[in-house]
Amino acid sequence: MIANWLPRNGPTRLALALIAGLLLLRLVLVFLSPLELYADEAQYWRWGETLDWGYYSKPPLIAWTIRASTALLGDTEAGVRLLAPCLHAVAALILWCLARRMLGPAPALIAVAAYVFMPGVVLSSTVMSTDGVLFPFWSLALYALWRLREGATGQRHAVLLGISIGLGFLAKYAMVYFIVGIALASLADPATRRALISRKGLVAATVALLVFAPHLVWNALNAFQTVSHTVDNANLTGPLMNPENLGKFLGDQMGVFGPVSFLTLLGGLLFMRRGRAPEAAAVENWLACFIVPVLLIIAFQAVLSRAHANWAATAYPAACLMVASVFSRTRPNRRLWLVMAVLVGLGLQTVPEFTAPVRLGVGVATATILLALGRVAKWHPVGLFWSGVGLHVALSLFLAVLTLGPPHWISAAGMDNTFKRTRGWADLSAQLLHEAARIQPTAILVDEREIWHGLDFYTDGQRPAPLILWRYRDVPKNFAEQAALTEELDDRVLVASYRPHRRPQIRNDFRSWEHIGQIGVDLGHRSNGCPLTRTLHLYLASGFDPQERTPDWFAHDQGETLDAPPPCPPATLTDIDTPDAAD
Repeated sequence: MIANWLPRNGPTRLALALIAGLLLLRLVLVFLSPLELYADEAQYWRWGETLDWGYYSKPPLIAWTIRASTALLGDTEAGVRLLAPCLHAVAALILWCLARRMLGPAPALIAVAAYVFMPGVVLSSTVMSTDGVLFPFWSLALYALWRLREGATGQRHAVLLGISIGLGFLAKYAMVYFIVGIALASLADPATRRALISRKGLVAATVALLVFAPHLVWNALNAFQTVSHTVDNANLTGPLMNPENLGKFLGDQMGVFGPVSFLTLLGGLLFMRRGRAPEAAAVENWLACFIVPVLLIIAFQAVLSRAHANWAATAYPAACLMVASVFSRTRPNRRLWLVMAVLVGLGLQTVPEFTAPVRLGVGVATATILLALGRVAKWHPVGLFWSGVGLHVALSLFLAVLTLGPPHWISAAGMDNTFKRTRGWADLSAQLLHEAARIQPTAILVDEREIWHGLDFYTDGQRPAPLILWRYRDVPKNFAEQAALTEELDDRVLVASYRPHRRPQIRNDFRSWEHIGQIGVDLGHRSNGCPLTRTLHLYLASGFDPQERTPDWFAHDQGETLDAPPPCPPATLTDIDTPDAAD
């Protein structure tokens, strides 16, 4: 009886088995993982403690999602991350439905594999991120728009498109790139234009606005906090035009999408367009409308100032279908395998976590393996895709073993710096609680956003005094700075300082200041051999009298430190323990 419900098509069965099997494995990893929350996860968890239509730097959907999962499992790491693999499984299922309509069952299997084994998705399935919440709605919007383009009758797909866009905006403002894609598709594709310049297009736009409207109202009532944060995050106040960042951006995208997939995507967009059948050309041109703008805009942002690796992530749901189309229509080509092997080997030289000899060895070995697999596959491009998937699987297994194994395995692999933001918070919090119980402060003051969020989660319900983040500027510039130190709390302030170069400025904000010790956790070693620690120097302070934040004040203590650690050889750029910008 059950067999009658199972799909009879081989690629279809395999695609669904991949989605279901990986969902189960990733849920197991969520429950078994010893990794603690990183700062942004702790921030989203704190937001979810108070349900609202918006928060300091993000729309509300990620906080609502975490609130739902912690209601089931409690305020634990697994509770926060429970829905991360589930959301990606939903996105993969939607992309499979779309790819099957666009391309057929066999290419749909490639699209699903490209998505579920994408390194960015592998990572995002183990942590709670705004991209993970966004992707199901982005994928659903792609599906609904394609159905409208196909001429689907009735209004349900128009309503579905509007709901998907509205919820996408409630997940992350990067949904605006979808609107750019719609505009380009309407200009380039007559069928899309006819579908949207109609009552259905009006219905979709109205529904999207209705879904998103409460957040717009919230923003207007809160001085457009999220908009100002987004502008600040672009970092346009520093030196502009940094062309050297373009290479790093491209290397990062190989890491997010996978080297073979990303290089194939570029090839499909730029070089592999000849000989396409009209149907394939129409599909790929339509998909390109939702890929190219994102990559170009974020590449420009990278050159202008900076761009984090995940900022271009919204290009990749459509890109999974694009590479499926390219691989499916390309004939056996030995030169393609050779070029890809060389480029992948070169791309691996940009991996910052490995030393130069390791990068060289891994690059040569990978290129050699690809060429050997090419001979076995008789140089068929689909074999190249599955070889790339094999690389992703090997990477996933490697990271899973490191994560579930003893901590010294991470150190032996030289990846302490990679894992540092998810280690040591519970231990550090326990030490701080012990000192606070001894001192009985009226407030606990810290000087780093990540430290505040880590301590906030792991001391929740246990700390004897409010946890406050010292303000470097007159006004709060992040969620953690919103609560200020007040006269009522200024009696016996325990300052737990992480930043030596901030301590002179903090000291000047108090009339009384006494060093009383330090606490810390060992996080291993940096790639240059320097110890990697999270150390908080403790001070007892009172008489809070914040100095006016004038230009002279900002310049006064520049270069001065207090109780700084012993010097060590300069860390590389990737080793510097600076706070991550919110994603």
